[in-house]
This record gives sequence, C-alpha cells and structure tokens, in this order.
Amino acid sequence: MQIKSRALITGAIFTLIALTTMQGYLIFNTYDLKKKSFAVESRKKIGGIVKTSYVDSLSWNYRMDFVKKIPDYKSGNITKEELLLTLENAAKARNNQFLEYYKQGAGHFNLNENVLFNKVATTIQLIDKNGNVENLIDESKNEQVFLIGTNFPFYEGLLINNWNWSFNEEFINSNQENDTIIIRYRASLYMKILNWDKIILKQLLLLFFIAFLLLLFLITLTTYSIRNLLKLKRVSEIKTDFINNITHELKTPLATLSIATKTLTNKFAKDNKDIAEDSINTINRQNKRLQNLIDQVVDNSLGYNDITLNLEEVNLSAFINEVCDDFSLTISNNIQFIRDINNTEKQILIDKFYFSTAIINILNNAIKFDGTILKVKYTLSENNHIISISDNGIGISKKNKKLIFGKFYRVSEKNIHNYKGLGLGLYYCKQIIKAHYGSIDVESKEKEGTTFYIKVPVNDRKENFISR
Repeated sequence: MQIKSRALITGAIFTLIALTTMQGYLIFNTYDLKKKSFAVESRKKIGGIVKTSYVDSLSWNYRMDFVKKIPDYKSGNITKEELLLTLENAAKARNNQFLEYYKQGAGHFNLNENVLFNKVATTIQLIDKNGNVENLIDESKNEQVFLIGTNFPFYEGLLINNWNWSFNEEFINSNQENDTIIIRYRASLYMKILNWDKIILKQLLLLFFIAFLLLLFLITLTTYSIRNLLKLKRVSEIKTDFINNITHELKTPLATLSIATKTLTNKFAKDNKDIAEDSINTINRQNKRLQNLIDQVVDNSLGYNDITLNLEEVNLSAFINEVCDDFSLTISNNIQFIRDINNTEKQILIDKFYFSTAIINILNNAIKFDGTILKVKYTLSENNHIISISDNGIGISKKNKKLIFGKFYRVSEKNIHNYKGLGLGLYYCKQIIKAHYGSIDVESKEKEGTTFYIKVPVNDRKENFISR
C-alpha cells in the first residue's frame, strides 16, 4: 500500500509538472505566433498607408531637389556633405505633411499608435559614362540619411521593404561639355513597435488568465487528490491498527473465558464446588472486562455534540483536589505526584463525571507512557480556568503532536503494542472539553515529557448549554 501510494503521488506530481511545462510551451508558442502575426499585420497596414500616389509625390519632390544639386557637386561647387544635407533638408521640409497623412492613415487602417515608421536612404551611387562608381552613401557601412517618418535607429526597427530608383541626369562638366550621370538610389522602410510585449500581453490577457485558472485548478486538483490519497491511506492504517489493537485486547479475556468454560465442564469441577465457583467468578470477571471494552469503544467514540452533560456548579479547586485524591490511591509508590492548585471561590458549571474522566484519562496516559513524575496545576486567569498536567515520560514527537487527538490514533506503530490501549482516550478527552466549550492543547519534547493544557472559559455560558 505504501509503495503504491508513493508511486501514485510521484506519478501525479510528474504529470502535473509535464502538463505545466507543456502548457507553458504552448503559451510561449502562442505568444511568439501572436507577435509575428501582429508584425505582419502592422507591416501590411503601413504598406496600405505609404504605397499611395500622395506619398510617391512627396518622395519624388525631395528626390528631385536632391538631383538638381548633383551638377553643382560634380562641378565642385558644393561638398558631398552639403549634397547629402540637401536631400535630408528637402525630406525634412515635407515630413510634417507625411506624419499628418500617416496619422490619418493609421486611424483608417486601425494601426496601433505604438507602431512607428520611417524611411531612410541606404544607398546612393553616382555612375559616370565610363562606368566609374562613386558611393555617396554605402549600405555596407551602415550609412543612412533619414527621410520621412519618425527618426529612430534602424537596428531598433524591423525592415519592411527596400525600394530602388534610378535616374539619368545631364549636366555641364568642368570642361564645359555636356555630360550624363546615372543616379542609383535605394531606400529602406522600417517599422518600430513601442512596448511590443505590453501590446501582445494585452491582446492575450484573457487567454493567459484562462490558462492561469486552468493551471491553478490543475494544481488544486492534484494537491486535493494527493491529500485525499494520504488521508485514505491514513484512515486505512488507522482501521488496520484499530482492528489489530481490539483483537489484541479481546484475545486475553476470550482465552481466559475458554479455559474457565472448559474447567467448568470438566468432570472434576462438577464434584468440586470451589473449582466451579472460581471458574464462574473468572467467567463473570472476563465477561465484565469484555463489556467494558465494548463500552469504551462506544462511549469514547462519541463526538462532543453527542455527549449529554449533567451540569453542576462546583468549585474547581476543590473538585480537582478530589479527583487527585482518588487517583493517588491507584498509583504505585514510586510515582511522584505533585499538586499546585490555587484555591479559588470561583464556581464553574461542569459535568463532574465527564470532567473527572478527562483529567484521569490524561493522568493515566502519563503513567502508561513511562511518566514517574506527575504534576497537576490549576490557575484562574481573567478569562479562563487553566489546568495543566505535566509528566516526565517519553514525550511526543512533532509529527505525532498533530495526530494524538484523532480517533483511534496511538503513538505506537501499527500492531506493535509497546503501550496498551485503543487510541480513544485523548480523543474522548478533547470531546469532553469541547462539550464544556473549552480547549485542550499539548506541549511536548521527545524523552523530556509532556504537558497538557485544559482551558475552560470563566463565563460558564449557561445559555449555550441550555440551547444545546
């Protein structure tokens, strides 16, 4: 059973991890696909805005302004930097018109406002009639001239497209001769998405929320299943333990009854009244012992709501002293019994039989688990009557402290009967104290001893007892 339980728990945890990993992988893939889809969709929308005759006319105008300055450059009237500045200034003069147009187009195509666009010149070559090439802008060297849109570094954006243009320009060279130059022009279109992750996460928020709820449900379900499995395993062990314990407890009186019955039916016993009388007395004692065992199981299994209290007003100091007096008569002389009971005049409403049973059960428990020094202490605080019962016995481990008040639980393992009992005593004590609207707690260290604390409210809560 233990091996199967471990295998099931390990399998459940492994499955949970596998499913969580798979869900994480699928979510990541969904995020990645959504990101790519958003980029493709934005690229198409930008294309719909910039691939128009209006934008072409703007581009034509600033390019022609630039082309008209090339003869001055070839004649040596302006420098290369001044020529390129002409292109940049010509484009800049028309950029406000473009941005206004781009904003209107973005609204029309429902393009996200965080998607930016720019167009830069990446290659400009001048080729003379002899085939000589002069690079005004060299793409291989990452040289660029910003044209229109929003200015941002090209490496921060995504390349949408490259656009090539070629034009022949005639001019008079330094020898006062007609000459022709070929202009090869290449422009690149980029887009940049601001707060990319936030946009995608916002779009996938519902999906992520559902995925989170499913994951939470899966974890909860797995945890609940494991806890139930462990609980069922524990119940099964307690059931087996109780059957073994009750079997062990019943064996002795049943064996004695069998011997006594055989003796009584023996022909020698028929002629001997003393033997017959002893056998009958033995049968009566063992029958009473069996009845007590059955009553213990029935009575001690009651919950606090099932206990009917016969309430009396008593002085708790005097009552505890009486219980201790009676108990001291039943213990051996080698047990040191100490009392520290404050004498008070405060009355309390209790069932004397049940309350004394709870105290005696705890005292008996201390002796059973090797206690040789017992101490009963009673104090009265502002809110509670406090009874503490301490011993120097074997103590209780942290693991068992949470379990000792459970029905049929015993500290001894399974069917190893180091200490006799059915595991009902402390459960019964707790139910009795709860029936009096009190509480019972325990402090203990292994091999050092144990202290039980019983607290009952000073307010006797008569109305609660009556209503119940």
